[in-house]
Amino acid sequence: MPSDQTQDPNSHAFPTKQLTILAICRFSEPIAFNSILAYTYVMVRDLHGGDDTDASFYAGLLVSAYAVAEALTAIGWGALSDRYGRKPVVLFGLGGVAVSSLIFGLATEYWVALLARFIGGALNGNVAVMQTMVAEMVKNPEHEPKAYATQPFVWTLGGIIGSAMGGFLAQPAIFYPSLFPADGLFGRYPYLLPNLVSVVVIVLAIIQGMLFLEETNPRDSEASHETVFEDDDEPIDERTPLHSRKRRRSSARRGSWATIDRPVFVEESLPVPMEQNFDLRRSSFGTVRSIRLPPSATTDDENFQGRAYNFTIIMVTTALVLISFHQMGFCTLLPTHLLDKPAAPPGEIDLIGGLGYTVHDVGVYLAINGILGLFIQAIIFPIFVDYVGVWKSFVFSIVLYPLAYVVMPFLSAWPPALESTGIYLSLTLQSLFGIIVIPCALILLKDATPSPLMLGKVNGLAMSACCLARTISPPLVGIIYSAGGSAAAWWSCAGVAVVGTVQLFWVPRKHVQAVVGDNGTAARRRTMSNPRNEEAGTCPPVLE
Repeated sequence: MPSDQTQDPNSHAFPTKQLTILAICRFSEPIAFNSILAYTYVMVRDLHGGDDTDASFYAGLLVSAYAVAEALTAIGWGALSDRYGRKPVVLFGLGGVAVSSLIFGLATEYWVALLARFIGGALNGNVAVMQTMVAEMVKNPEHEPKAYATQPFVWTLGGIIGSAMGGFLAQPAIFYPSLFPADGLFGRYPYLLPNLVSVVVIVLAIIQGMLFLEETNPRDSEASHETVFEDDDEPIDERTPLHSRKRRRSSARRGSWATIDRPVFVEESLPVPMEQNFDLRRSSFGTVRSIRLPPSATTDDENFQGRAYNFTIIMVTTALVLISFHQMGFCTLLPTHLLDKPAAPPGEIDLIGGLGYTVHDVGVYLAINGILGLFIQAIIFPIFVDYVGVWKSFVFSIVLYPLAYVVMPFLSAWPPALESTGIYLSLTLQSLFGIIVIPCALILLKDATPSPLMLGKVNGLAMSACCLARTISPPLVGIIYSAGGSAAAWWSCAGVAVVGTVQLFWVPRKHVQAVVGDNGTAARRRTMSNPRNEEAGTCPPVLE
């Protein structure tokens, strides 16, 4: 039977209660994910008996292991959520995060910590399921931008608290010896406390979810699913079930439906300052302030047989991949550089070692970085894009992005009073460019898609490529740090950003119509170029 919510004539009202309950579940995850970033490097060093050889590489593996495991199992969890419901999969996924955090905090060997991260990713299928639940909760399309914007806000807020918690609760016997004796539980397991707090928060989220979260995918409504999937050519959006036997059989000749038409984006488990989930099939893109897109000017032909991946799509996706790589490299490299011991005397340029900060200091910097991201998403981003425009914002961010990395290698030579200023400058530039460029790139990507029927495939290509880049970036940058020192690692990120700047010459200039924010503001109108013009070798006049 359909749920009461679907029969209620008021069900088209904004689902504040259910979104709040889901947001609490959502909030608990970045607390666990982001808390490890502040102390991963020193934890690896401690697990190796104080030896910091290749510690940056092993720390990068810990960061990426979760996402790798999640990528291997996420499609299966999507199938289970279609068969048994979204709610049990979400709650079980939270339980997996709790178990993973507990084992991670109790690890006394590196392989145990790595296994804990991998188990957590394998048991957590919430990445696509929660996104789908939001879509299924919202009955009125006018509410979609507001509903989707709540998720990045919750993710960012949880990340801020998680980053601070990891920094201030790790190694409690060292920083709070009067409360936590060295021979006590938290002296023997110096990284248990932040993980234990994460477990408590997650358990509370599970309890409130069990009591109040409503199922959005009624399991008894098999007939409705058959009706939905009777026509193979029906377009797929975020409300489409994550898995279907019938569609899977009919899609065999086209490739895996689960990985192409309804891809799963698994990089949310990576500790970045803002949520990286996106779906080109939506009518809006959300940061903290959602951007509502105009009606698509692409063809609505249900029998569209053209190419899904044109030149513009390939080039914009390549730009996204390069951004994803060096952005994730920054997120993992910053705490490593701050925590590593200096290799040169104070006041001299240190191109090999770090700055010698404590986990407390790192927790503060990461938390403030999250606050900066929240401010930029809510205030700077909509104003900037409204004034500058989508294309110019895209170009501006990519061209200037290398500046976010060039300051860090020289901070050791700065006066001590100015070191923090240099760190905050780098954090601000990283957040500003990253938060502006990704939504702009997604708008350009959607504009270049030749048909709405192709959005699933284009979305799958972009998400999979970005996820791969963010997954391999932490260990790869860690290898560079171990082999060449801190400056080499920072310059590798800057080098990839410079490659992105050069690659702009091959990105066709695109224009979109007025982009409307959830505050009612609209960017100045631009022409919407048809991707078919590009394939025919013609382009519309450039207005800006």
